[in-house]
Amino acid sequence: MKTIKIKSKGMHCKSCEMLVNDALEETNGVIKSMADSKTNVITVTFDETKTTPEELVKIVKKEGYK
Repeated sequence: MKTIKIKSKGMHCKSCEMLVNDALEETNGVIKSMADSKTNVITVTFDETKTTPEELVKIVKKEGYK
């Protein structure tokens, strides 16, 4: 398992956090996601044999955040 922090832009509230967390946690290999709209940091714990940091960033961007 590996934990990374992804800096993002555009999260403003708890709903934004939920959208990002739900999208990431539905991804194969993601164990836990904790988005924080106050710091714009998303902490993701994942199985690096099933997904990559680059894939996780793509998911965040797909949800509309930079």
